Amino acid sequence: MSEFLVVYKLPVVVLLSIILFVGFCIAINYIVKIVIIKQKILKLLLEKRAREIERKNEALERNNLIQTRLISIISHDIISPLRFVHIACNSMVDDLDEIPKDLQKEMLSEIGHSAKELELLSTNIMNWIKYQNENRRMIKEEFDLSQMADQIFGVFQGLARQKKIQFKNEVNTGVVLYQYMEPVKIVIYNLILNALNFTEKGCVTISGGKAKKGILIKVKDDGKGMTEQQINNVMSDYFIVSSANVDKRKGNGLGYLIIKDMLKLVNAKFSIKSINGQGTMVTIFLPS
Repeated sequence: MSEFLVVYKLPVVVLLSIILFVGFCIAINYIVKIVIIKQKILKLLLEKRAREIERKNEALERNNLIQTRLISIISHDIISPLRFVHIACNSMVDDLDEIPKDLQKEMLSEIGHSAKELELLSTNIMNWIKYQNENRRMIKEEFDLSQMADQIFGVFQGLARQKKIQFKNEVNTGVVLYQYMEPVKIVIYNLILNALNFTEKGCVTISGGKAKKGILIKVKDDGKGMTEQQINNVMSDYFIVSSANVDKRKGNGLGYLIIKDMLKLVNAKFSIKSINGQGTMVTIFLPS
């Protein structure tokens, strides 16, 4: 009888061992799977964090580049004209009787021109800084595009007459936009200012009309034009255009920086077509 019990108990022990072993294997397999899943989740989180850090670093680098560029603009394009105005005014006050009438007229003309450039540049800088506040609230409103073009042309009439450049408003009549008016106005302002800076003769033309799902606005000039590399630089998100020394023409690169920032605010896109030496046309698409 005892021999029978030993024979009977042995398979039970083996069976229990097998069950325990299988259970242990299942538990180990489950734990391994959990560890692998956690590793994958951790990897995804690390990759996401790395991308966030990379984006922040890129934004920081761009901001540093913008600050450097603004310092350059202020030190060169603001301080230098102010220094000229200061010296010219002192010279006229101290030696007015000794300065010929023609030279007096020329000096006053240059003082006025410098003051106008400072006014336009200061307006640009203030517009750009004002819209760097992400919490700024904007309200869409209706406005007539042709009337806006005439208003902006009026700002630049003196400079256009001085350079003998003609303005043409070819915006289709009755083109009414429902958009954030001020950013759109700043964009057109800068496009016309850029066109004037790099045009010695001819016309600056603005046209506009309805397109599929939006409005097209075009600003065309008969100026120096742009090279393919300059266009690529303008379109790049991480490049601030520096045109201050291009062909001895005025320009500080702030214009297109502001244009791109304002177009992002209104969810718009733009493209540039230019032939070096024959002029430039900038096309903006504003969604409805």
